Amino acid sequence: MRTLTILGLLLVAVPALAEPRGEPVVLAVDGKDIYVDLGAKDGVGAGAQLELLHEVIATDPTTGKQLHDRFALGTLAVTRSGDGASVAHADGELAKRVLAGDHVRLVGDKKTFVDPWQAQVEASHPIAVPANPAAPPIDHSALARDAWQATLGQPPEQRIARWQELLASDPQTGYRRAIETELASLRTQIRDRDTALARARSSTNDRAARIAELSYALAQADPMVERAVIATAPIATALPGQPLGIAFLVRAPDKVGQAFLYTRTRGEIGFHRSELARDGDAYLRGRIENVQAPAVEWYVEVAPPHGDARPVLGSIAEPRTIEVSESVVEPPPAANRSHIDLHVDYVDFDGRFSKGYDQYYQAEGDFMYRFLDPIYSMRLGFGTLSGVGGPRDVIDHDPRSMCTDASGVYQCKRVDFSYVYTELEFRLRPQIAVMVRPQLGVLTTDSRPGDDAKHCQSRDTTGCQFLTGAGGRIRLRLGEEQATNLVLGASFSRGVGTLLEAAYHWLPAPVVPVQITVQVTDQPVIEDFGVRLVGDVGYRKLGWFYPSARVSYQARGLDHTGVSGGMAMNFDW
Repeated sequence: MRTLTILGLLLVAVPALAEPRGEPVVLAVDGKDIYVDLGAKDGVGAGAQLELLHEVIATDPTTGKQLHDRFALGTLAVTRSGDGASVAHADGELAKRVLAGDHVRLVGDKKTFVDPWQAQVEASHPIAVPANPAAPPIDHSALARDAWQATLGQPPEQRIARWQELLASDPQTGYRRAIETELASLRTQIRDRDTALARARSSTNDRAARIAELSYALAQADPMVERAVIATAPIATALPGQPLGIAFLVRAPDKVGQAFLYTRTRGEIGFHRSELARDGDAYLRGRIENVQAPAVEWYVEVAPPHGDARPVLGSIAEPRTIEVSESVVEPPPAANRSHIDLHVDYVDFDGRFSKGYDQYYQAEGDFMYRFLDPIYSMRLGFGTLSGVGGPRDVIDHDPRSMCTDASGVYQCKRVDFSYVYTELEFRLRPQIAVMVRPQLGVLTTDSRPGDDAKHCQSRDTTGCQFLTGAGGRIRLRLGEEQATNLVLGASFSRGVGTLLEAAYHWLPAPVVPVQITVQVTDQPVIEDFGVRLVGDVGYRKLGWFYPSARVSYQARGLDHTGVSGGMAMNFDW
């Protein structure tokens, strides 16, 4: 067969050599042999070197045009050549990369060669002189090519007849030796085929005996296979609502006429019967349609070719059992797992707004995700606090309202604190949760009088201090997070102060969340403590967003009070 395949390739290549052709290419790859359409006519012979070219096609992203280029992959060594085709070899990894259709080109100058194949053809028979000198000579290659193409896809008997016809009509063909080799191969194929068919046409009893022998050998190798007339591997579990197919090995085909599968859900009255379908000589297949928890019970009856059915795997009194798993359905994603809170507050303790010395603003933004278990939620946020503060007595008793003491020394301090934090919430009970928040930031302070709040950010940093402001907050929530609850907390920030708070949150109306908060703090600087009362009212007409407004009243003494406020935006999804 391999000889004829090579012969066919050469026959296809030969007529093409007489016509104008493009650049030479690899015709075929057969193991280590690489056939190319270059031969003695092209100056290629044994020992010649051919360069293997691989074509790359790419699309220009600007113009959309296809670009073609070729790159050399390596060198092929020609081992033998014909008139128009050659056989070459490649070394190492290059041999794995050679494909039919790859271009090749000769390395070096062309040489003159004598085609050994043509010389052998000419030496095998005398030159026929046509009776009529004007008649054209016989084209042996064309006759052989036509015969080869006529045999493609035909049974071996027809292929033998076609080659014999060629030998009879063209006794002087130079391809006689190759054709005789092909005829011998075809006769061997016919003999092997007939032997295999004769073995397959043996009697049913012989086939059944062989199947039984093989199945018993399988039972010896695999203890999970039963030794009954039919057998199947154990089935431990199944999924509810999904039909279950079962395959049975027929260990004695001559003893099985029909087989029936009986099934029912555990607790059901009566079995459902279905006939097992044959799959070849050695298998039966069945299907359990109604697979429901907690289990499926089944058994199989087999009837011999002449006789009544009897149970062989299980029975009506002792059926086999397949446990059915409980239905596991992935719960839908819970709503409101994510939350963003953005809020800003302006706090004025002395009631003088920008002209006073006890005010600050604070802005925070955080993202919270509710894991629910084992950590209920986590918040990642950042914030900034900026303001001015000092001793209450100095601020209130200075007749010039300059925050100077009796000696004229400026006593207030300006604070700028930028920080980031992470807060973890642990749910101890359904109605009790603890929130722990460490934070870290950069603290800038100065004690210079004047109204320029940004002077520490200029080149003049006289009197400025730059510190790392660490701190934290811990809170306890009583009640559901998104329902009525009470939150008690305490926080401390280095250089900024302490904050104690109690916040009560409830919903007087489904779309109106309200929160009342009481705070005790000495912020923005560590001096006198004051009390804040904060009211926050929101409007939640949309499920995913609601704004809220804040109003607060704060005091550090009877004559040191102020009113201020803020706003917030909340997003849920």
